[in-house]
Amino acid sequence: FQISPTKSSATTRTQTTAPHKIRSLRHHISFISQLTFQISPTKMKLTREAIAIAAASLGGSSASSARMLNGTEAVTGNATVLPETNGTEADPGNAIVLPEINELMNMAFPMWEVDENGNRVETKECKVDSCEWNPYYITKRYDGLHPDLGGHPTDNDVKYAFYGSSPFGGQPYPGTPHHCAANATDDVSIGDCPKVVTLSDSSPQGPGHVPPHIALMSLTEGVGDELFAADEMFDYDSSQCRVVPDVLFRMIRNYFPRTEGEAVKYPPPIVPEGGDYQYEFPSGNGIDKQMPPYEPGSPHWCTEEFKAAGGWADFCPYVFDGPDAGKYRHPHIAYAALEVYLAHEAMPDKCGATWLENNPDFIGADHVATNTPFPIMDADDKDATTVENWLGQPVLPLNYTSGDARPGAVVMSAEASAKLINLDAAPTGSNGNGTAPTPATPSPTVATPSSAFVTTGSVAAATIISMVVAIAM
Repeated sequence: FQISPTKSSATTRTQTTAPHKIRSLRHHISFISQLTFQISPTKMKLTREAIAIAAASLGGSSASSARMLNGTEAVTGNATVLPETNGTEADPGNAIVLPEINELMNMAFPMWEVDENGNRVETKECKVDSCEWNPYYITKRYDGLHPDLGGHPTDNDVKYAFYGSSPFGGQPYPGTPHHCAANATDDVSIGDCPKVVTLSDSSPQGPGHVPPHIALMSLTEGVGDELFAADEMFDYDSSQCRVVPDVLFRMIRNYFPRTEGEAVKYPPPIVPEGGDYQYEFPSGNGIDKQMPPYEPGSPHWCTEEFKAAGGWADFCPYVFDGPDAGKYRHPHIAYAALEVYLAHEAMPDKCGATWLENNPDFIGADHVATNTPFPIMDADDKDATTVENWLGQPVLPLNYTSGDARPGAVVMSAEASAKLINLDAAPTGSNGNGTAPTPATPSPTVATPSSAFVTTGSVAAATIISMVVAIAM
């Protein structure tokens, strides 16, 4: 059975199973489908031994998963329950399927059609209820700009609360987690522009920069473990169609606690402890070997000459060759897609099924762009809406201009984030004990009863699960 939407229905490298997480089993049995059944996490507390028995019984093969990359044969469903606002268990009759994370991204950010080379087949008018996004994504150069340019929203655009962004003050690398001095010149090294790292969540900068994949994993696990009820997770008056930042923070700290006086060391997205995110395609093999199995490294594929020059890797394209070309997706886009899905289920009268429906100002005339300035690239002579342009590599020596200040640009700064958290709140919901909370009176903006997320599988799988649950009890 498949559980965690952070884990792709495809795997392009050898996977390891985190023994303390049921969700890691999806790699072994994601090929089972047909029969829909519901499993409530409150009644399914499996032991490590029971998990091992289930994996062994199903053969432990992930070969078929490799056929499912990019949602082409994705198994839908996850044994996860969004806790109801009245404290009762979810009704199987109200069950819905929680898709795999790439499918969620395609739902929240509908993609346009491309040919075999990634070129857009048809250009349509971009409207709030019908705009399409680029599925052949290979550069962040146009993030924060109009979707027709091929970029996606930035971390600031999706209002990821713990991004710890630098301002658009005219300094180098604005709108990124890198903070350069206000008087820094454009030739400053990215290494001299640190991210916000704090030693205490009570600092003026709160938790500092928390990588978006950590929020993605924490939200996924938090929903699965029923840490918060729907009316705790969402409050339209304060947070619109986003998870309440303080609730997200408490989820993060539930899985990634801080030792006071120390920096939190977050694992990278490509390992099980960091969410085992399948859309990174790291470049550890080098630019000439863009194929699985991938080795740890930046998701940006730079030339050896550029790496030797010490430039910022983010200027280089994402995977652009081989079987996974164009399939990179930002963890903050995955997080936003999951957030959109959950918000739409919790508040269907307030929140739409796509990100743009909930953020129409992004394509409004008054939108202040949050894109990151790029240096001169070797394909700047190509049309900005083409794959040829997106494939550009930085020209050496680097010719970078940070640009002017942008008053009015949305910035998710660490100082602002610090004001959104309540360090005195219970860590895991209204009952504070890590189990399904007993929430207060339902909010009128939260749909009740809430939906349960279900999984799919065969009769044989259902039988095995019954055995495992019996063993675990």
